[in-house]
Amino acid sequence: MLTFLSSISGLWTQSERLWNPGMVAEQTKEIFEGLREKLEEQPSSADTKTVDRLFESVIKRTTPETIKHSAMIMIIFESLTLYAAYLMWNLRKLGFYLYMSGIAVAFFGSILVIGGWMGIVTAIAGIFFSSIMCIIYAFNLKYLQ
Repeated sequence: MLTFLSSISGLWTQSERLWNPGMVAEQTKEIFEGLREKLEEQPSSADTKTVDRLFESVIKRTTPETIKHSAMIMIIFESLTLYAAYLMWNLRKLGFYLYMSGIAVAFFGSILVIGGWMGIVTAIAGIFFSSIMCIIYAFNLKYLQ
């Protein structure tokens, strides 16, 4: 049930991002700039400078075009995982493998199409909880046909 809800919610969210990429890009920039300002308030160290460069890279790569590409990749991911959840609900082993392929699409698609730190942030954000669910599904793979 969690995968169904997550996929449907993800499809809705990514559709909104695809329809309004300019607004989403501005909101994302504001979030990262706010985090960056909080980071600058901390005492300076080598780690702080590295994180500051990461934030700067993400802010520069946050454009409406990047948001569109990200949304398209994530719509494919969410669609694959939704169909995979349906198959697993019906005890089909193919669903598990389709679920893993959806995770691969989200991870490699984000890194290859978007690139840079923005691609890595998108990839990790997209697959974090799905990877945990994949492990849980793997433990129950023996019940699928």
